Amino acid sequence: MLLVLVALLTIPQVANAYDVEAATIAEFNAVEDGKTVKLTLADARVNAYYDLDRAYYVEDASGATVVKGITLTTGTKLNGYIVGKKGSTDVDYVNDPSECIEPSLTVTDASLSSFEATATDLVGWSLSIADVSTQAFHGRLITLRDVDIAPLGNGLNKQISDAAGNTIKARDLFGVLPEGYEWPNQASEITGVVLYYMTGWFLIPISADAIVPYVQPTTVTFDFSSTNFRGEVGDKVADPKGNIINETYISYRVALQITAGSSPAKLYKDATRGQNLAIYKEYSTLTFRAPKGYAITDIDFIAAGTSNIKDFTASSGEIDNMKWMGNAEGVRFLQGATSNLASVVVTLAEKNAETLALAPIEYTECANINAFNQLPAGSFAKVTLTDAEVLGVSADGYSTVWIQDATGGCWLQYTSLNTLLKEIVGRKISGYVYVAARPNSGNVQMKETEDTPISKLTATELSEYTIVEGTLAEVNVAANKNKLVKITGATFTATSATAGTLTQGDASIAVNNGTETANQQLHKITETWVKDETKMENVTIVAILVGKSATENQLLPILMTADATGIETIQRSTLNVQPAIYNLQGIRLSGLQKGLNIVNGKKVIVK
Repeated sequence: MLLVLVALLTIPQVANAYDVEAATIAEFNAVEDGKTVKLTLADARVNAYYDLDRAYYVEDASGATVVKGITLTTGTKLNGYIVGKKGSTDVDYVNDPSECIEPSLTVTDASLSSFEATATDLVGWSLSIADVSTQAFHGRLITLRDVDIAPLGNGLNKQISDAAGNTIKARDLFGVLPEGYEWPNQASEITGVVLYYMTGWFLIPISADAIVPYVQPTTVTFDFSSTNFRGEVGDKVADPKGNIINETYISYRVALQITAGSSPAKLYKDATRGQNLAIYKEYSTLTFRAPKGYAITDIDFIAAGTSNIKDFTASSGEIDNMKWMGNAEGVRFLQGATSNLASVVVTLAEKNAETLALAPIEYTECANINAFNQLPAGSFAKVTLTDAEVLGVSADGYSTVWIQDATGGCWLQYTSLNTLLKEIVGRKISGYVYVAARPNSGNVQMKETEDTPISKLTATELSEYTIVEGTLAEVNVAANKNKLVKITGATFTATSATAGTLTQGDASIAVNNGTETANQQLHKITETWVKDETKMENVTIVAILVGKSATENQLLPILMTADATGIETIQRSTLNVQPAIYNLQGIRLSGLQKGLNIVNGKKVIVK
């Protein structure tokens, strides 16, 4: 329906009626203040009107601005152009420099503008609070989902918060709410214009209907068999893809966090079970958390095919076959063997005096890697790392990362830290990690926990690695496990393209050259290890010493040569070629930064 049509001038345009043209609102916002601008409108939307300033908030695909001095209609789409003067207002009353400058276009002669306006639905961009509280979204129409709303100050302002703890203020600045309106405590969605108003970021609702009160259902289902679970996975998911290392899924405010065990959990399809969630045995967890004010009373685990839940240990309540019963704000399940689930149904009730809190994980403070290695299997630990060297990543690029500090070595297998660490191989890291201890083939292994993603690490340059040097008998000891070792003057015999034996005097040890998919292979040795029965005398080898079993160790080779003087030091670039890391402006970075990075041509997001 055609609502408004401002006619074209019947007289020729004056040559200097404007100083500059802008093809988009983003271009207009960058124009120097005081210039008269012809702003082209392409499906530009009128989101709201602020009566006090007699200002319209208009946005197109590129950005938003304020338009004054001309009559527009909220809820319309504009095509054509507007001519007016560019201005900017500092809308931040507190900070210097300002957190937000509001651009505006003020029309002084409406006859110089020509556009048509047609009715349109006002649909906000679906974004998070953390995303929108920036200059880039000032004036834009945003929809926030699953938020809490609480009174703030004198009652005119409200505070909106999300599950991550991010907040933004709200206020009926546009005067669209009826007299006596009561804001809900929770909203499934709220749509409004994002503004920096005086002292902070606000979401200003555009109507009463734009605030949709939240109604908590009594049952919530996590349907792993659905092609919509975890995005549009569907038939694209096939073992071994679909790995879940440590992820949280939220459905109707109920949160399910899954951590990896001896292997990652997987969302995949097989011939007998269809699409399902497979959780693999020791040290994996499923943690359910109820919404604020609610308790979980039942959890029904629905098997995929003929599977069953195996050896689940619950933090509270009781398990009867495939059903958990209790009264808790949250429940943590520790997995003991592989289970395949089609879905999980969670039943909720209002919290009461008997509702149990979900006990937090108790972490043992470890000052270094050696202290962690002494912990019993199954212990949870916060491990401080000081100049720990990132030695290498397994051939598959994600499953295993080896690190060492001055006290010992360790490996991280299937953790959410691996994705970050693989990009900084050849550097040293400091900070702390939240992990669990798990024995594996004679090694102590850092495993995933619920709190692993909040670990904090910083990376700095490393000129060369710390290497333990000595004879085979001297370096092949428990204290050197998962550390970088160097042996000179040994004899090597290959028994296959991927296996061999290193001997020196009466001592011998297996050498594992690995396969391209083996999670224990670092670098394929091809120059000197070219065929079966390769034999070399006076060998120098640099490798990671790892456990092959509870009683036997092996070497994962990095460099091997028959020239005893051929390996003096191991530069960080020798182990792994450093990735080319760029920001979105094409500037090369020394390491990953928070946000979007381009690493070797691929997008990597660091949160």
